[in-house]
Amino acid sequence: MLSMRHYSFKPGWAASFGCLVLTVLFVSLGQWQLRRADEKAAIMAAHASKTGEPAVVYTGQPPLTDAERFSHLALTGTWDTAHQFLLDNQIHQGQAGYHVLTPVTLNGGSVHILVNRGWIPLGPTRETLPDLTISHPQANITGRVERFPAVGMKLAGGEIPSAGWPARVQRLERGPLESRLGYTIDNWQILLDPAVSEGYARDWQQPDLAPDKSRAYALQWFLFALVAAGLYVWHGFRAGRRAS
Repeated sequence: MLSMRHYSFKPGWAASFGCLVLTVLFVSLGQWQLRRADEKAAIMAAHASKTGEPAVVYTGQPPLTDAERFSHLALTGTWDTAHQFLLDNQIHQGQAGYHVLTPVTLNGGSVHILVNRGWIPLGPTRETLPDLTISHPQANITGRVERFPAVGMKLAGGEIPSAGWPARVQRLERGPLESRLGYTIDNWQILLDPAVSEGYARDWQQPDLAPDKSRAYALQWFLFALVAAGLYVWHGFRAGRRAS
């Protein structure tokens, strides 16, 4: 029992345990949001630092890693025009359509990587697929390295490409794509530069991951921890007064 003049502090074990759990939880969530803010800021800084860099020749080796994300690469290979994917549910200027992803074979056939050729609108019906003809099989292109796009809600089976070619798919996952293609692909996509031919609408945006929003969430969690501590103190003195 802690005495303060004629007040006594008797919060009880249940309130003490509850306050401890909530405080640790809220502080942990706040710290997690601060880490997320730092990660987002680092991603945006990496993109900004690599913007404007000249394209570096990439032959497929060594494999791309996180360090190469946003890097500007020059690739020479062969388009696999017979096997193309349409990433569904892509919106451009308020209109629904697809992103067209075409494999490019590098390094004499040992490496394959998906090139995102940009956005194309839906046809008059869902059954009418766009013509994805490429004028020349040789690919001499430049573009930026990016991860496969993330989705908020993962619908069951959305990673399985549809029958036929081009194949529609709701989200890009390496395993199902490789199973459909019959060969391995890199775990990255190349965003085709807007000035390169053989592409469609390519309004690639700088990532705006809003690190300040994560910092605001962190502050919110820390305030929750402070409120929990304040309510615990209030409850303890109130219970002590009742007991005296």
